[in-house]
Amino acid sequence: MAIYEFPFITGKVTIDYEKCKDCENYACVKACSLFGRAILRVEDGKPVLISEDANKRCIEDLTCELYCKTYGNRGLNIILDMFGLEAYRYKIELS
Repeated sequence: MAIYEFPFITGKVTIDYEKCKDCENYACVKACSLFGRAILRVEDGKPVLISEDANKRCIEDLTCELYCKTYGNRGLNIILDMFGLEAYRYKIELS
């Protein structure tokens, strides 16, 4: 399974290229161009960043994931850090 990943300010985007290979509309790229900063493009049939440092321009609108899940092949996921969770778990004695 080929996974493409890139970080952004508060999390990480992961794209499963196995799911992308049958995608016909690249909904994630479309969403980024409509609602975000157009940091994604299609290269060799796969969504990729337009440049190595394009992830720094991500506005974290999350529409790439929403569009991929709604109109695409469900290959893109966003993982958000839960700031303070570890300290909170320690405070309430769960860790």
